[in-house]
Amino acid sequence: MIIQAGFDLELLARLLIAPTGIVQPKLVVIELDADMQFADIQVVSHQFDGRLEPHVEAILDQLDPNGTRYFAIAHAGVWPECPDADSPILEEAHELRTRAHQRGFLMIGHLGLEETEYMSNGPHYYFDRYHLGLPCTMDHWVHSRHGQCE
Repeated sequence: MIIQAGFDLELLARLLIAPTGIVQPKLVVIELDADMQFADIQVVSHQFDGRLEPHVEAILDQLDPNGTRYFAIAHAGVWPECPDADSPILEEAHELRTRAHQRGFLMIGHLGLEETEYMSNGPHYYFDRYHLGLPCTMDHWVHSRHGQCE
């Protein structure tokens, strides 16, 4: 399965974080290979409390250096629209992104889920439209006006 958009990541994460529609305090990692094919999804923590820092090493250890190129994280809860010092999760996500990049991985998504909504500090829609240098995922849309990657 090719992951084409940020909302694909949200749908996958929701299966583990809110399987019955009620969000559970979980942190998950979704792994993709170099061709944007789904590789794995794992729960890193069943007791996510709103902080990434205690889980950074577990996230990095989860990533498969032989099969994973891209990854996203998702967790229970969203962050404030105007983050401040009392909500350091975006800074912690930036640190995770930096450390992962040093190991050869590219973090393409960070999602926070609630029962009826989610937040993302990455692409929401089709990755090809964001000019991020990711592999084209629209090749199979040859009969669509969207079939050309830019």
